[in-house]
Amino acid sequence: MSVLEDSISEVKKEENKLLAIIALVLLSFALGTSEFIVIGVLTEIAESFNITEVKAGGLVSMFALAYSVCTPFSAAIAGKFNRFHFIIFASIIFIILNFLCSLAYNYTFLLILRMLIAVISGSLISVSISFSPYVSSKEKRPMVVAWIYSGFSIASIFGVPIGTTLSYNFGWRSSFVFISIFSAVMTVLMFITLPRNTVSHKVKLLSQFVLFKDIRFILSTFTILFGAASSYVLYTYLKPIFLDYVHIPNKYISAALLVFGITVLFSNLLSGKLAEHNGVYRLRFIFIMQFLCMIILPFALLNYVSAAIVILIIGFLMYLMNSPVQLNILDFTEKEYPSCLTLASSNNSFSFNFGIALGSFVGSSIFDNFGVRFVGFGGAVLSVLAFLCVVMLYNKNKSSSNV
Repeated sequence: MSVLEDSISEVKKEENKLLAIIALVLLSFALGTSEFIVIGVLTEIAESFNITEVKAGGLVSMFALAYSVCTPFSAAIAGKFNRFHFIIFASIIFIILNFLCSLAYNYTFLLILRMLIAVISGSLISVSISFSPYVSSKEKRPMVVAWIYSGFSIASIFGVPIGTTLSYNFGWRSSFVFISIFSAVMTVLMFITLPRNTVSHKVKLLSQFVLFKDIRFILSTFTILFGAASSYVLYTYLKPIFLDYVHIPNKYISAALLVFGITVLFSNLLSGKLAEHNGVYRLRFIFIMQFLCMIILPFALLNYVSAAIVILIIGFLMYLMNSPVQLNILDFTEKEYPSCLTLASSNNSFSFNFGIALGSFVGSSIFDNFGVRFVGFGGAVLSVLAFLCVVMLYNKNKSSSNV
């Protein structure tokens, strides 16, 4: 083969890898839109089924609980199959379940469907992250992982506002139809671009859970859990806060969610940069900032300008922890537990969603008893717990010679 042919072949390989990365980002966009869409249409769902917004918020907390409890098991099961076959099959199930949500005839049926989507979503994002070694070099992997996670942020910027706009004009059911159609297109792209033959390890299902005996894995789990819970104390009730405290008219809520989503996207991308520069060490400063924002939030909500500023800062801090913690896990898993890579890839997913469930529960408890204005105090306590966990994680990394 000539030098020119070699060069052309290399260019084609790089183009294929880029398209595969784009497909994985679009997958996380679909997963993020499906997960977060309820926040944008919470009021409409409550009115449709004649229930309170607090009860409708159960669609958020129960989704997150099912996601977090089932993801380690679904990821471990996924690790026993060919990655390509699993991701395509699970994506088809994801499409069907979202379409059924558009047909839900009562709250209970919708809740069951959402919990099933949560189980599928957890396995899908875990498998997508485990593709990263096959579509990028080790040097570029932090940014590839960050971009895959950024699909969730892009969902906040475009997916949720699009769904909210559709809901405003055509009813909340149209949001799930949109998710189904987009997901079908995304699945075709993955089928065309993703590598089919990836390395798989023959390993017993339960033996993968040896990871849970590693203190670094446990501390990583609780760092993400408490960090996410702190943000979701606020984020679960972002729409009512925008309406009642920032005084944004309902017809402009989509625009407000778009602005918030842009800050979250920058959070995800900066997360990748942090992962390249000893990110676990730097996260302690992020949680200090999160704590301060949560403490002043109840007072900031007394003025719509200060409320908007503090909410956007919280959005910017929201995902900074993702890539540093996930890359830290993948690094020691590849060296010490190579057969557990898919399960390791699920850590951010299940721990973040445990955090969503906890944050949603804390937020709803404060909302019920003291009013939504005071949810920041609950977020402050949770950010302190995240700070303590990441400090211990960094110290454990040092003692294990991983930093």
